[in-house]
Amino acid sequence: MNWLSYLSPQTVLRTSSRYNRDIRINEERGRQKLLVNGARESGEYIEGLWKFAFSRFHLPKQAKNVLILGVAGGTVIRMLSQLYPKARITGVDIDEVMINIGKTYFGLNDISQATLVCDDAKNFITKTKERFDAVIVDVFIGPDVPDFVLTEDFQKNVKNILSKTGGVMINYLRQPGYEEKATKLEHVLQNLYDEVRSVDRYNNRFFYAKIV
Repeated sequence: MNWLSYLSPQTVLRTSSRYNRDIRINEERGRQKLLVNGARESGEYIEGLWKFAFSRFHLPKQAKNVLILGVAGGTVIRMLSQLYPKARITGVDIDEVMINIGKTYFGLNDISQATLVCDDAKNFITKTKERFDAVIVDVFIGPDVPDFVLTEDFQKNVKNILSKTGGVMINYLRQPGYEEKATKLEHVLQNLYDEVRSVDRYNNRFFYAKIV
């Protein structure tokens, strides 16, 4: 712990990758926080967003197999490992640098039930033979959500890997430039699922969809 971090943020790591131009880990008040291309991807703010979403949507009570598309600092993996202590969790991220950061700085190596896979989310969901009780789509490139998340093909492929009682939760945005995209995503989901719900929290919009 760097005591100077209680006075001002201290840079622990600054690097880049093929997919992210600026990756930083800052220590603030004794806690390490991940920023990617200027966007927060770990810390109290991100934890608060997910706690809110999980409190509004009820994932399956019994989940044996959980998939997370987008690893970042591993916040969602840690939270789901507590929610489903007996479930197998697979985290997929296209950026190997991000996966290594999650292991080295955010304790993902210590979660024995979690397996991390370096792959493109679009490709992974077309190749896997597994079925998942819960799928979390948390795919960001810094502050932006790639447009493939909006496509019917991608969402159909996600639906195809759900178990019969499974559900999908999507972390999206509702800030300027994303209003129409969020509406489009909702329509795509409504065409695929019997039940679609959404909730807003600050600049984010969370969707939850399942077959009743």
